[in-house]
Amino acid sequence: MKQDIVQKKAAYPTELTEMQRRFCEYLIMNEGRTTRKEAAIKAGYAEKSAAQEAAGLIQNPKIQRYLQTRSNEVNRSFTVTKNNYVRRQQVLSQTLVDQGKIEKALGFENLIGKATGQFMDIHIHGNLNDITKAEKLEEIKRIKDLQKERLELSNESSLSSSHTKSEKQNAPKK
Repeated sequence: MKQDIVQKKAAYPTELTEMQRRFCEYLIMNEGRTTRKEAAIKAGYAEKSAAQEAAGLIQNPKIQRYLQTRSNEVNRSFTVTKNNYVRRQQVLSQTLVDQGKIEKALGFENLIGKATGQFMDIHIHGNLNDITKAEKLEEIKRIKDLQKERLELSNESSLSSSHTKSEKQNAPKK
């Protein structure tokens, strides 16, 4: 017996009036920068009674549900992920390159490399005069070895992913 999977979607309360919806949207989009009274006025309520209207609206369970659902949606769209970050840096870099400002694009290229793990910042804190020449050379050797290991791992992963792709392309079709 096969059962259909039902995906439940978050639905906005459909019982809100246009003015109520505008009130909610104004509150959400201006969060922390407006008062409820201002939101009520912008939504179209009379200035004289805006404070009372706003107090009543904010107590309405339908409006509370709408505010919660819509706030979650707006917050989700501003979530920073690695892919969103890298994509944004690429757009900014390409815009500068298109404008002929290649030198200024280098900063974004550096950020892209760091975010994707291609570049690594190493900070050594201390006074170079406090360590011997042998210790300095040993630290340089350690850093070069780390860099070599990272390059080998990076090359192995890129080779294995391209090898996997070619295997899939050459695989017999059913």
